[in-house]
Amino acid sequence: DALVNYLIGIGWEYLPPDEITNMRNGDEREPFLQPIAREQLIALSPSLVTPENVDDVLRRLRGVHPSIAGNEEFLHYLRGHKTVYSKVLKCERNLTLIDFEEPARNRFTFTQEFTFEDRDRRRTDMILFVNGFPVALIENKSPTVPEAELEAFDQVQHIYTERIPELLKFVQVFAACNARLHYGATWNDSLKAFYRWKADGKDYGLEALSKTLFDREHLLRLLRDYVIFFRADDQTHKFVLRPHQIRAAERIVRRVQKTSEVSETSEVWHRTGLIWHTQGSGKTLTMIVAAHQLRRLSALENPTLLVVVDRRGLETQMVQNLEAFGFPAVERARSKRHLRELLASDYRGLIVTLIHKFDRIPKDLSHRRNVVVLIDEAHRSQEGDLAIYMRAALPNAFYFGFTGTPVDRGKIGRGTFETFGKPDPSGYQDKYGIDESIEDGTTVPLYYTLTPTELRLDRETLEDEFFRVVEEAGVASIEELNRLLDKADKLKAVLKAPDRVDKIAAHIAQHYQENVEPLGFKAFVVAVDREACALYKQALDRYLPPEYSRVVYTAYHKDRDLMRQHHMDDAEEKRVRKAFRAPEEMPKILIVTEKLLTGYDAPVLYVMYLDKPLKDHTLLQAIARVNRPYLDKGSGLVVDYIGVFEDLQRALAFDTATISKGLIDLEKLKERFANLLLAAQAAVASINLSGDPGRPARIIDHFFDTERRESFVELFKDLQTAYEILSPDPFLRDYLDDYILIVQVYQVVYNYFNPEAEKRRLQRELLRKTDALIRENVEVSPVVDALPLYPINRDIANVVKADNISDRVRVTNLYRSLMVHIEQHQHEQPYLISIGERVEEVIQRLKDRQISVQAALEQLGDLAEEAVTAEAQQAESDLSSGEFALYWVLKGQGVVSPDTTARAVHRVLAEHPGWPYNAGLERKVRAELYKLLLPSYKIVREKRSEKRAETRRPSTLKETVDSLLRMQRTVAYAA
Repeated sequence: DALVNYLIGIGWEYLPPDEITNMRNGDEREPFLQPIAREQLIALSPSLVTPENVDDVLRRLRGVHPSIAGNEEFLHYLRGHKTVYSKVLKCERNLTLIDFEEPARNRFTFTQEFTFEDRDRRRTDMILFVNGFPVALIENKSPTVPEAELEAFDQVQHIYTERIPELLKFVQVFAACNARLHYGATWNDSLKAFYRWKADGKDYGLEALSKTLFDREHLLRLLRDYVIFFRADDQTHKFVLRPHQIRAAERIVRRVQKTSEVSETSEVWHRTGLIWHTQGSGKTLTMIVAAHQLRRLSALENPTLLVVVDRRGLETQMVQNLEAFGFPAVERARSKRHLRELLASDYRGLIVTLIHKFDRIPKDLSHRRNVVVLIDEAHRSQEGDLAIYMRAALPNAFYFGFTGTPVDRGKIGRGTFETFGKPDPSGYQDKYGIDESIEDGTTVPLYYTLTPTELRLDRETLEDEFFRVVEEAGVASIEELNRLLDKADKLKAVLKAPDRVDKIAAHIAQHYQENVEPLGFKAFVVAVDREACALYKQALDRYLPPEYSRVVYTAYHKDRDLMRQHHMDDAEEKRVRKAFRAPEEMPKILIVTEKLLTGYDAPVLYVMYLDKPLKDHTLLQAIARVNRPYLDKGSGLVVDYIGVFEDLQRALAFDTATISKGLIDLEKLKERFANLLLAAQAAVASINLSGDPGRPARIIDHFFDTERRESFVELFKDLQTAYEILSPDPFLRDYLDDYILIVQVYQVVYNYFNPEAEKRRLQRELLRKTDALIRENVEVSPVVDALPLYPINRDIANVVKADNISDRVRVTNLYRSLMVHIEQHQHEQPYLISIGERVEEVIQRLKDRQISVQAALEQLGDLAEEAVTAEAQQAESDLSSGEFALYWVLKGQGVVSPDTTARAVHRVLAEHPGWPYNAGLERKVRAELYKLLLPSYKIVREKRSEKRAETRRPSTLKETVDSLLRMQRTVAYAA
């Protein structure tokens, strides 16, 4: 009710379900609000859509394919990119479904409990329509439901997408509401693309959250600018931008628009801005979307846009990303001359170029004020003469600098703020720091650990040959660092000493096999130079199978034989990069020195074995390769063979507050593990955990309360994550028995309160090392942690009543027993499907506190007895299993002669075997069933009018047909 009121308060028109039914002509397969859609199509495309052809246009829109491709096609329709033939004008013209320029011309409506019939019949909580077209979906969940946002995510991305794709092919975004708001793009089943919505930097306060996310103009901007289809690895991916990406893009556009309106008087520094979005948070996509909006900004009058990078690999990657986005009119500056020609020729569109191509470019090539320059990794490319040449060539341009690392305290940092940060008090036009990124789940924290002293570089050599030289030079890029390291002969000699390389390779192999491989993750080895990469490959092959590792570096024609062994062409390198991203494919370890340390994303990468001196931006950029989220990956790890982390302040000259949650000493995690274990022990202290058969009942009773249970679950997840990172550290030895006991308690909670969790992918299963530990422990010391399932037979009521446990445990175990029985027998006893739906309804009412535990126990008992009665009757019946399932539904609805009717219904379905997959056939089946059942329903109504007393609301003819088809469809899909 609160969300309904908030939506009405910001101008949405509420249409009750009955009115929606009328607008759909009573057809639950109709996705559009037809009167509104007809009226708005005619109003927004008056020369194209007429009362005569409007239904043809609607049929064309309904015909998009129920897939991600169809969803993208409908978005093109929404954005006005699709055409319709005009008989009047005798040509194709763009069709307008939404007026993005004048929002007031659109009609914004929403409803609750929107039921849609497709492969299944499903009821969505809320649908938002723009001009009669469904564009957004909201699933409302009780705050008391555990992991409610994940339940809503699974409901949309798996159940709705699979069962009602004819509706989901239109819906572009969805949200989960449970006191907070999470949102994402439809047709993307990765939790990495499911975000917390924030209003003014806060993710709480439902009124503010809903009024910003569902603000009508904001929703239009989402549809027009921030829903993205992206092509990579021969697949189409869909995203909606995160809050910080939307915020940054809009700030850039606002500054350009505002300054352009007073362009002749604006100061130069109003034409700049600095955006720090931490590594891994989608900075490149933010740049592309900002450029896409600027391209059509009327104040810029057909602008020239430049994306400037400082490395050839990043230039190639940027062009590929723009192509994957579908950005129009992109030119890659092939040379210095080509760049000069483009700028001198007044080219309008987007240019991708290396900063180096501005070398000695003539000044004043373009005085236009509608030139916008977006500079990637601005902290490392704007200090030298190349930046001077660029600004002299484009003196009136806008300059926005992007960086993935915080600006440091040294001279480079001061220069970056001076160049880009003047308009903003903090120096940043927009900031999305490491800590906030981790809180949002955009990235994961990194732990670092120092290797034994005998493997590390000695401190004096590190100080003299690295720290002092780098600080004096003010290095900001990996290329500059490599040039300095090439002169550090003593340092390189120490790092590449054969005995040292062999010992470190042995250490890496052991650490990988014990700590990383059991988790299913992969690793980088970062060596000091290309020769060191080849030496590490030689050494690692002595301890690991050769296919485990590959070397990736730039090949040179003068390379020695040792290094030529690892040359690969572009196609092979592409194959290796792609294979590394796949957890099941080789290689498991990549050995690198410069390539792949920036711009390469492989979420399965968990650990970096660092044997190259790095500092400040180069260090932070490199280690950020392991901060990408991935399934069961709660953190990344850096194993330091150099010793740069001995003095964190020296290694990273940034404000400590900017990296406090992002980079943590592994020793501190040991303290955290011990404290979490103490807290978990306190949470179960009042339970008698002795290993007798009554233990699971005592655990269930203790954790029946939702808040207590969820608090324990969150505590356990943190404890388990810490264990996974630390294992097999000997530190854990003294804690193992206590940890195993907590895991066993958690398993009872998981199995009994979430029997459907694994099916719904709610990700509460044990992580790999913990699972292995428990399996080993069970083999040595078996523990009975399962209540016996109640047998679903004639004696069920007496068995449940005689069970000497609390009602709370009884209802939990009866629910589990029923669901297991239904899962095991529903194929030969299809009538159990409808009983299972009613079981879930009882449990949901109990969760929502609409009924008591005692009432739930009684209702579940009745359903168990119904299952037993049905089984007995089926055994005595001469009906087939399919006919009997139909009979049981009809009998429950009070249909006259249900056995005869069931046979007739079965014949109708058998005559149209493809009906579950063909909408036209299903309509025909429905019509025949209505005709078949209508006479019987007239008799039923007459009897009910005489009887007057009903124990439950009588079903309508339509509800009976829906129930019959839903059950049969489930059987067909299972088969």
